Amino acid sequence: MNKMNMFERFFSDLFLGPRIIDARLQVFLRLVIASLTADNLDGTFTALIASLTTAYTSYFGNFETKNLTIAERIGKTRGLEIECKLFADTVRRKHSTIEAVYAEGSAVYLEFFPYGLTEISILTRTNIQVISHRFATKATEYKMTLGGQSFADLFNGLETAINTALGAQDTKKSNVSSITTDLIVSRQPVEDQLMKAMFTVGAKFWPNQTICRSYFDFSVLYGKKNSQSVVEHGVVLTKSSAVCIDTGIDPSAIFTMKNKSDFPLTFFATHIVDGEAVGVSFVLEPHTQQVNTFADFKAADMLFLYVKNETEYSGNWEVRMD
Repeated sequence: MNKMNMFERFFSDLFLGPRIIDARLQVFLRLVIASLTADNLDGTFTALIASLTTAYTSYFGNFETKNLTIAERIGKTRGLEIECKLFADTVRRKHSTIEAVYAEGSAVYLEFFPYGLTEISILTRTNIQVISHRFATKATEYKMTLGGQSFADLFNGLETAINTALGAQDTKKSNVSSITTDLIVSRQPVEDQLMKAMFTVGAKFWPNQTICRSYFDFSVLYGKKNSQSVVEHGVVLTKSSAVCIDTGIDPSAIFTMKNKSDFPLTFFATHIVDGEAVGVSFVLEPHTQQVNTFADFKAADMLFLYVKNETEYSGNWEVRMD
């Protein structure tokens, strides 16, 4: 290899490669920024930290703007959740009234409850509108035998409130989607700033390679084994937990957790099946994702990753483990 090729190799983009996935690059960059910040007593790294942070924010998400919109949307989601819970509680409360007039299994009873009362326990954003409309329609049709106009008004009012809450949430959902689309940018600035960081650290501390390497944990960047990613997804039912990853978890694991629901979900570690949470749990807001390492969970014996849903309706999740 001639000197020109060695020179080109030295200044090539070290972070450009198919093995370096975004999740690992994100964690690596977080750790670099944290290390530089901790050792910036003399201000040497101030400008570098600022440029690294800008590159991180630009590529991995404009958190200030996006989180403000998400926060507003969460408020709308809470409003929908409250209306759904009120609807479910009202149906359960009025079930005995309906059943007393139209016996379970009768034609009219089935018009209200074609799938039984258990349907009310699995309300989702997708089915709440259909179910609330059914009850409003049938409450109006059979009001004379079920308590009069007040019975019809009760369910019509619930349907109106649910539709209003859904509309308000859709507006915020569109805003979040627009912001996310605007943030699809090139990864190149992130790689450029990381290369600059390596040269800056090298210029300050060389030839002390131990100190230089202390700022860059390449075991995070590449992982300790060349294994394929594990991607799992599913639905977590109301007021319950679901297992996300149940095999292959080790200290080198990095998790990309996605909440695809319209309400918060909690991801947590356990060391036994259906066990209690150990270490640190992470709450993901609606339609957001988060990257965390095995170490972030602070659970030395983490063997399973679970997701918990504390709301009145079902939600979707996805986890990628690298």
